[in-house]
Formats: sequence, structure tokens, C-alpha cells
Amino acid sequence: MIQSHNVKTRQHGAATLVVVLVLTMIMALVSITTARTGIMEQKMTGNDLRAREAQEAAEAGLEYGIAWASKNYIMGDVLTCTTANEPDCPVHSTVSGFSTSETYSYTLIFTKVTVTICSDPSYTTEPNCVGNGNTWESTLLVRVQSTSQGDADKNISAKAETFIKQDSIDLFGSGTTMPPPWVVAGCIQSPKGNPDIYVLNSSSVSIISGSSGPLSSCLPEGNLTITEWNDTNGNGFKDNNESVNNASFVNNNFNCGATNCSWDYAFNVPLAEAKQLATTAGHVYDDTSLIPCGASSSPSIYMINNSGPLNSAAISGNCSADGVDAATIGVPHEPILLIVPASAGCPKFNGGITIYGIIYFESTTACASNGWGGATVYGSVIWEEVNVVGKPNANPEFIEVNYGSGDTLNDSFHMTINDAARLPGTWKDF
Repeated sequence: MIQSHNVKTRQHGAATLVVVLVLTMIMALVSITTARTGIMEQKMTGNDLRAREAQEAAEAGLEYGIAWASKNYIMGDVLTCTTANEPDCPVHSTVSGFSTSETYSYTLIFTKVTVTICSDPSYTTEPNCVGNGNTWESTLLVRVQSTSQGDADKNISAKAETFIKQDSIDLFGSGTTMPPPWVVAGCIQSPKGNPDIYVLNSSSVSIISGSSGPLSSCLPEGNLTITEWNDTNGNGFKDNNESVNNASFVNNNFNCGATNCSWDYAFNVPLAEAKQLATTAGHVYDDTSLIPCGASSSPSIYMINNSGPLNSAAISGNCSADGVDAATIGVPHEPILLIVPASAGCPKFNGGITIYGIIYFESTTACASNGWGGATVYGSVIWEEVNVVGKPNANPEFIEVNYGSGDTLNDSFHMTINDAARLPGTWKDF
């Protein structure tokens, strides 16, 4: 007789094994899920940290850009700046994250934007100010945009922007253009020798005076040669093939005030302030210090205290990189204002040197007995001489150049900024 209890004995514990296996599988699944969740949370946390750091890097770049714009004139309508430290851009470096040690590069873009604002003083009908008789005002703003990017992971990026209003020191007023080749408070002697004036248009004014006397006797043509030229290639330099034809001698006058009337005719800032700007920038030169050739740092204003005559020996530097030689002050499209104070008299600018910009003589008496010399001026010469400016001699050339107008003209002369204010409500973090 076979006993059945032996079969039952062999099967004892099978159910337990199944339960254990199921529980093991469940625990494994829970462990895997927990691990994956932990990894995902770590990734999310890391991404969040890097995103926050990238945004903070963008904000850091934005704040740095605003601080720089509060002291520096922005050249051109759009200025893009990276860590390559381009000319006319702020010097900046990468930003390091505190939590991840990731480094972030950032790019700054300064864009000049003209915005029209309704100037209803009551502000009660501001939303409906179109067509209700309220006045509008156009103002120039600068949009500052900062974009950060992770150096190790280019996929990490952030952007921030805001609008600012620069309080600029404008050498030239709104809409002001370059003055004529000659500007004089009084009159001139009849030109002798072979001075040449090149104008951009046959009807351009060659010389303008603050005197109310008859132009025929105050501003005689003498031996002046007036020629029209066109800067066809846009290089700011009069090439041999750009002379068009002889032009008419055109003179005119302007209303002259009591003091520094020639200066006030051409410029927006007071003469004393312009002198201080040059002094603060270290742009003061005399017989013991050579004038640097080529372009100038901001602002492009020099104080010239040299007794003269000024020739190539008064200029130093190697400016081949600027496309000019060592006897050139200023460069095409980046002119310089040379202020000769009354204390320096009226030094001659002799042959062999070229000036891109404006030469201003403050003295009201010293230029009556001095001639000019043979220098070439791409721009304008301005005298405060109240009686008669001494005749130019030798073979000087005075060449009319369009360096822009208003803000563009101030850009050309690298003018400076007093401050910059952030406009409330314009900040974005995208």
C-alpha cells in the first residue's frame, strides 16, 4: 500500500518559494524605479542648477554691460561684444558657477533704438494719446541684451535684456553737420600762394564768417582754388581720380555772439567743458610731449599747447595698422578735434602732416599775423580771430568730409557718457 503523505512532504514549501520570487521581483522593480527616479531627480536638480547659473551669468553680463554703458559711448547702431574683447567693447571674461563649477561665456549686444513716447503731462489719457492733440517725443534708447552659454555644455544657455537711456556728452547737437572747411569769427586776408579747398558739392560753403560786414571784402576768394570731389570708394581719402571739376567759391556768415562765437557755431558743449574732457582723458600735449598719430581713445579731443610750428617731428607712433602714416593725426571716419588754447597762440601746421578732424584756434588776436603752412586737413579749421585771419600760404589743402550728423557725428568723435539709467519695466529674462 502506497502512502500519500510522502508526496505531500516533497511538495512542502513551493508556495513560499513562489511568494519569495514574486516579492524579490517586486523589490527589484521598486529598487530600479527608485534608482531611476533618483537619477532623474539628480539630472533635474543638475539641470535646474545649471539653468539658474546660466541665467545668473546672463544677468551678470547684463549688469556689467549696463555699468560699462554708463561711462562709454556706444559706437554705431549695433555693437556686438564677446569675450574676444573687440575694439570699442567692454573687456569682460567668463563667469563661473558656484555650485557646479561650470563656466559660462556671454555675449553683449547693444542696439540703438528710437522710441516715440506720448508726453501727455497728465498721463490720464496716455493709452488714448493717439490723435487727441497730445505731443510726441522721439528719444534714443539702447537695448542691452546678454546671452550666456556654458563652455563645457553649449546646450546650457540663457538670455536677459533691458533698455537704458544714456546721458551722453554731445560735442555736436542733434542734426548738426560738419562745419565748412573754414570758419572764422572775423574776416580773412586775401589768400595768397596756392591754397586748395575741396568741397563735396559744387554749392557747398567753402568759408563762413561771424562778421556782419560785406562778404566780398570780409571773405575774399583771392588765390583760393575750389574743386568738387566725390569720395566714390568711401575710404575717407581723396584719391587722385576723385576730383570732379572746379566749383564756385561760396561764402556765407552766421550770427556771432560775444564770446567764443565760432566755437558756439560749430559745437554743442561749452569750450571749457571740452578742454576738461581732453584734460581728464590725458589728451594734453605740448613741446615736451609728442602727439600720437592715428586714432584716439574716447573722447577724440586733444589740447595742443605746442608753440609750433607743428610738423611730423611733433607726432609719434607707428600707425600703419590704422592705414595712415606716422605724420597723421586721426584716421578716416574717426576724426579728432584739436583745441589750440589762447595761451598757445596760433602755431602753424606745416607741410608733410595730415589731420582728420577739426582744428580750433581760441585766440582772438594771435592768428592775425600767422600764416598756415602746407598741412592737409580732412575736415575744418576754425578761428576765433575777431579781426583778420592771416593768409594761408604754401600749398595747404582743406578737404570737406562728411563725418555724419548728430549722434553719428558724436560717434565719429568717440564722445563720452555721463551716466546711463535703466528704464523700468523693460527687463526680460525670456
